[in-house]
Amino acid sequence: MILRLVDFPYRRVRVACLWCPRRRGDYCTERMIARLGPGASLDAVLLAMTVTCRWPKAWGKRGPSQYVPWCRAYLLDLGTDRPSDRHPPGRD
Repeated sequence: MILRLVDFPYRRVRVACLWCPRRRGDYCTERMIARLGPGASLDAVLLAMTVTCRWPKAWGKRGPSQYVPWCRAYLLDLGTDRPSDRHPPGRD
């Protein structure tokens, strides 16, 4: 399980939202590491990418109810069978 940005297996961090079809992003992993630090969690990456979301959510907490909208951004490539195109430092 990938928990830190430095362990992210792809050169590009792709973000999408289930509720906002036009809200998509494609970011360089190395630049994200320089911006947020190598120990940044993937939740911190999502939080940084969704600062301007109409429906902010307190990350790590359950939403208020099923009827109250909250940010549904996610990392597109996690959980797919796409092969890794980046080798994290310290791994062979």
